Amino acid sequence: MVSDSCSVVEASRCIPVSDSVDVLVAGMGPAGIAAAIAAAREGARTLVLERYGYPGGMITGSHVVAVLGVGDGRKPRARGITMDVRERLERFNAVTGVTASGDYRVDAEVFKWQALEMLDECGARFLLHTMACDPIVEGHRVAGVFIENKNGRSAVRSQVAIDCTADADLAFRAGCLCADRTHDVSLVIQINGVDNGAFQAFEKEFPDRCRSIMETARAQNGGVMPGAQRYFRNVDITDAKALTRVEREARRDCFRSLYFLRENMPGWADARVSHTGSQLGVRQSRRVRGVYTVTDEDLRSSRHFRDSVARLSSYLNGYKLYDPEGLDYDIPYRCLVPEEMDGLLVAGRCVSSDYLACNSLRLIVPCFATGQAAGVAAALAVRRKVPPRGLEISELQDSLIGQNVYLGDETNGGMGAGADAAPNGHPAWDDDGPDPDVPGDA
Repeated sequence: MVSDSCSVVEASRCIPVSDSVDVLVAGMGPAGIAAAIAAAREGARTLVLERYGYPGGMITGSHVVAVLGVGDGRKPRARGITMDVRERLERFNAVTGVTASGDYRVDAEVFKWQALEMLDECGARFLLHTMACDPIVEGHRVAGVFIENKNGRSAVRSQVAIDCTADADLAFRAGCLCADRTHDVSLVIQINGVDNGAFQAFEKEFPDRCRSIMETARAQNGGVMPGAQRYFRNVDITDAKALTRVEREARRDCFRSLYFLRENMPGWADARVSHTGSQLGVRQSRRVRGVYTVTDEDLRSSRHFRDSVARLSSYLNGYKLYDPEGLDYDIPYRCLVPEEMDGLLVAGRCVSSDYLACNSLRLIVPCFATGQAAGVAAALAVRRKVPPRGLEISELQDSLIGQNVYLGDETNGGMGAGADAAPNGHPAWDDDGPDPDVPGDA
């Protein structure tokens, strides 16, 4: 090993191949879970990797337990794995708050348990506490992934890999072009032990004094009371130093404000932090440049595509869901296919879209949908011995319908008025439109 003051040359070494699979999924958030289940249901030998000790991504790590985007603001639309998850969790009384649009909330701990059971039942294998570090790139094709865990470094060979890391980590390291623009970042912090009766009595008797204490507490915690949602902005979540800063600042400021309130605010003497999220709540980061880039206008105009792999209706305007209501747009398969790299698909919030479209596609239901589509596509590509971009779209759509995916009322075959026949396009890949930054809780 040779080094100087600026760099170290790592000695070359042979990396053992620890596994060989048809479909390798990196990341076990909603998109990764859906991709692995879908691929395994199509008969592919499937392995899904997760860096944490539990599945679920933002659902379980950041307590984003609202499964949003099922309907159009009036009635349910999405099916497939979105409904499979609901039906499974309902067996354990782990679904609450079902809305007219079909959106629902899940018990995060039950979800951790049952996601693994669903994967196991369909034949997908999984490996927790394992980092998908770098893609194995051979020419212009991803042929597997280098992984690291307590066993050391090894390689997993694959026919098709699916990047469900949320941040396009594999695609980026494989050389795929990506856009990367920041959005709000937050950390769930739960406060218990407040005596609301004592607090409300003080607020009623001494409103000015109460207001002054609360203003000071908010000033110490980024403008919000401890336990309230605080948004950090301009955070590059692909930078470990930036992530470290937010993790520290969120907890430090919360505790500083909390201890001030314990000393000065009646009712807060026994208040405490009962829980903080194990992951930061991240809304956007890298987006891969695909064969087609979904635009905000595609969603708002209810555009249909010949290569549709999902028909959805949700739209997140800032943080306001189903605004407008009644949309009816398609997700084209091409946005899951990187522009140049073969052997690789992407799913989840890192699919090819512009910044404003991603604000809607990052919701859990679109992540389920793109994950399921990528999983089926990967399995079919292996079966047909073709690269993912060479798939027959009609076969992919038939298989998705077979997995109860909704592709539209007209034929449930992906076609409709205004269907697009263009083979590719990315007219607004790195859109510079206004930020979707209205405060909220999505």
